[in-house]
Amino acid sequence: MMPFTSPVLPRIYSRLPAIARALRSVGDRAMLAILSTAVMLLTGCTGGESKNSTPSNSGKPSAGVESAASGSSSGKVGKGGAKRIILLNNTDSPFWDAARAGIKKAQDDLKLTDVGFTASMDSNDGTETGQIEKLRQYGTQSDIAAVIISPISSTNPAIADELKKLKAKGITIGCFDSDLDKKFIENREFYVGTDNVAGGKVLGTAAKMLKPDGAPYVQFVGVDSQQNAIERMDGFTSAVGGTFPQKDRKLDDADRNRARDNVRDVIAKYPELSLLVGIWSYNAPAIVDVVKEKKVRDKFTIVTFDAEAIAIQQMGEGMIDAMVVQNPFAMGYDSVRYAFAKAQGDQETLKKMFPNMGQPSGDILDTGLKVVVPPGSPLKAEMFESFGPSVEFLDLPAFQSWLKQYDLTSS
Repeated sequence: MMPFTSPVLPRIYSRLPAIARALRSVGDRAMLAILSTAVMLLTGCTGGESKNSTPSNSGKPSAGVESAASGSSSGKVGKGGAKRIILLNNTDSPFWDAARAGIKKAQDDLKLTDVGFTASMDSNDGTETGQIEKLRQYGTQSDIAAVIISPISSTNPAIADELKKLKAKGITIGCFDSDLDKKFIENREFYVGTDNVAGGKVLGTAAKMLKPDGAPYVQFVGVDSQQNAIERMDGFTSAVGGTFPQKDRKLDDADRNRARDNVRDVIAKYPELSLLVGIWSYNAPAIVDVVKEKKVRDKFTIVTFDAEAIAIQQMGEGMIDAMVVQNPFAMGYDSVRYAFAKAQGDQETLKKMFPNMGQPSGDILDTGLKVVVPPGSPLKAEMFESFGPSVEFLDLPAFQSWLKQYDLTSS
């Protein structure tokens, strides 16, 4: 049966005048046939989609659902009235493919479908309005158990308010990949993802070791309202210090063409520039594309966040000097794991995942980082030991082996 809140009803109402005009010209039997057919065509049928251990930095499963994990939930009702766990990203990107794989693995390991649950990733269009509308849509649906979001803006009060409303309905609210601003933290229960300040400092340390005499640099990112962008860029700046003058921070609004144009612009504008810093996953290939186009690889050191499949290939070609790689697989896996444990009242798992919940920073699960370098790099593991065990150092072949172990092409 269609729920009362179904969006189909307004469609039926909007067509009633046209249906009525058609009915006035036919007999009773034809009238009944037309009306039945119209209702069937307008309402259609509803349906849903409906496998669970996370690779840690050592590559072994950690104690941490996507129905059709490679797709988007699009607000569909779960099959058979199943309760849904939704991960809402900020913008569509190959970066999320690994998170989808983590969701699928969690669904398998935890056997969610056996107890009436599904999980999926819903893709935002890269705008704040898009996320707000999706959150409002979730609020009209009764089959949602959890919403875990990567906020496109950490400070947008409308996003925070919609999360607050969902939480008031008893829906579990979390953040992954990027967190809310501290003034809105109370609207979510947990954060699963990178320590982005530390991530920026790790990338800055790599740059500093590669350019010991300092270098003018530019950072490239999608938007500067998202918490992970703010924290990574500020972390990078603090790590490189005063001998690295920052010439600019270029925003592209997740537009890949604009991302490449930004690289062209700064190369032309700052002839002294010698360090290019990619903050979001697609910034790495955008930088490399332009450096190849301009034939200026010998002039620039290139350090980036994340490892899209094409960026991995480009590092193998000698076009990227260092990547700081997150673990989106773990973000997807552990977000689902927490939400499912909460729904099942599994206090043992909740305590294991967040042993210090209720204490400062006790609601944060750090999924770790990898420093990935090409073979023969001057960067060495001991240069990053001060960051502790959450940061692992790998050369490119070792990283590719780690990806292959989990059937991943990116991270």
